[in-house]
Order: sequence, then C-alpha cells, then structure tokens
Amino acid sequence: MALEFDLIETYFKPLSQSLSGEEVGIGDDGAVLSVPENHQMVVVTDTLVSGVHFPLETAAYDIAWKAVAVNLSDLAAMGASPGGYSLGLTLPDHDQAWLKDFSSGLEAITKQFKIPLIGGDTTKGPLTLTVTAHGWVPNQQAILRSGAQVGDLICVTETIGDGALGLKLALHQLDKEFTSGLNEIEKQALLSALNHPVPQLAIAADLRGLVNSAIDISDGLLADLGHILEQASGKQSRLSAGLILELGAEIELTKLPLSSAVEKYIAQTHDWSPVLSGGDDYQLCMTFNQNNWPQLQQMAQQHGVRITQIGRVVEQEGIHCLMSGKPVADEFVRATGYSHF
Repeated sequence: MALEFDLIETYFKPLSQSLSGEEVGIGDDGAVLSVPENHQMVVVTDTLVSGVHFPLETAAYDIAWKAVAVNLSDLAAMGASPGGYSLGLTLPDHDQAWLKDFSSGLEAITKQFKIPLIGGDTTKGPLTLTVTAHGWVPNQQAILRSGAQVGDLICVTETIGDGALGLKLALHQLDKEFTSGLNEIEKQALLSALNHPVPQLAIAADLRGLVNSAIDISDGLLADLGHILEQASGKQSRLSAGLILELGAEIELTKLPLSSAVEKYIAQTHDWSPVLSGGDDYQLCMTFNQNNWPQLQQMAQQHGVRITQIGRVVEQEGIHCLMSGKPVADEFVRATGYSHF
C-alpha cells in the first residue's frame, strides 16, 4: 500500500497542481470540481491495452501522451473545452525508469492542453490504461453526431491515413522497397501521427454553431462517418413521425487530404485501407451547411488548421466512394474500420 501511495505522490500528484484553491484533485477519496456557470459537463472514456492499442515496445512517454490525447480528441469533437482527467493504470511491475518516462509524457500533454490530472487508481496486472476526461460546453451547445442533415458538406481536419500507416511502419509490416523510398521526415511524421496524435482542441469551441455534427476519426473514416449517418438517420426518423429515413454519403477519393507518405503508399499498392478504414487518425470528421464554409475555412486558417471538403450527405443509404466523380468498386466500402471485439 505504501508503495502505491509513494508512486502517486512522486509521479502523479504534481500533475494536479493547476486546480483552483476551491477544487480538490489527487489526495482524497474523490475529486471536487467547480462547474462553470451556464455550462454542461462532457465526459469521455477510453481504454488502451498493451499489444492491442499500441505495440508492446512503445515508449512509456508515447503511451502516456496517446492515452490522454485520444480522450481530448473526443472532447474536441463535441466542441468542449478541457477540464480535467483521471487515470486508471494497471502495471505489470514497479519499473522506476518506465514510470519516470510515463509521467514525463503525462506532464507534456497536461501542460500543452492545460488539463490537470484529478485522480485515478493504480493496480498490478497486464499493462492497461483507462483515461476518463471531462470538459465544458455552454448549455445546449455540445456538437452531436446526430446533427447531420441531407445536403451537408463533409470535411476532415489535416491529413488522414498517417496513423494507420505509422502502425504498419512501427510493426515492420511495410514492403522494404516502399520503406526505403520514404525519407526520414516522412517516416517520423508517420510515427508521430501514431504515437503523438494532436487533438483539435484549438478549433473546438469555434466549431459550435458552424458545424451540424462531428466525430473524431479513431476507427477509420468510413466507420466513423457511418456513426454520424446512423445517429442522424435515427434522429430524422423520430422527427418524421416514424418515417424511416436512411442518410448516406458520397465521398470523393481525389479530395481526401493525404500526406506525401500516404500518397506514395497508395501509388505503389493501390491500397486505400489505411485512409478509409485504418483508424488511429484522431482528426475530426464534420458535416456542415455549405453556407458556413467561408466562415469555417477562415476560422481554421486563423488557428493554422487545415480543413478539407471531401463529400456530402445524401438521402441514399450507405457511403458511396467516387473517383473523379465516378463510382468505385465495392471493396472500398466493405472495409468496416477497427473492431473492438
């Protein structure tokens, strides 16, 4: 028991210091937080398991960063500002060097996004991390998946496919000829996308009122866009007195924002799976009324974030991929994205 308390005191309690004097973080039975006036709380949770959600040899720093970042990405998708996070950490042993590196990763993302660690739990077992993060949105202004409408344009932030290709690179699953054709900048960019995803919190608050729906791309573009369409279809059906409406989407593959490494991969292999179903991007996929495009684009430019239109929501079930306006083979849309079971 003393060892657990020493671990918390040494590595985790310092990350709780940015709370106000009226709030309580690590050190009691629970955290005590103040809710901003006229705001609602958004709560998100993600679990990462060694060998499942990250390679076994992943550095402790990278594991810590990613465990928090994937939750912050969920907050960004809902238009929330970060409030705090708790950490459930299961460790196979008490490795001081690993813990020091891990806490450095937590400290880095805690400082960059100004979100304190407010509590959690530690136990012994196979390396597993569960992070629960909370954030704040003004009353009734959270961005939901269910807000998509027929005619909405679809956009994504930055580039997609890098995280999935980075995983292939980390696991040495790429053809040697292809790998040798990548320069060091491209390789590091892929690994950074995998290990250090950057949640789009910079634009989160400004997305409120500009986009109708949003989701972070964790399981793959097709799968996560499919979640938006499913949620929106259910909402539209309820509003239509039980009439079943199935929303779908058209995606133009030539418009997808790709890094040079992903472009090289597709050119050599003709394999679009890292982009369409690979997951691990943690970029935002959003739908919006076309009248909001100038303002959305201007806002993104002010924050230095790239936003690209890739398609539109249609009243036709399914996601239909196009290449220069022409339908592509069905194998593009059969990819289902990452499966948790």
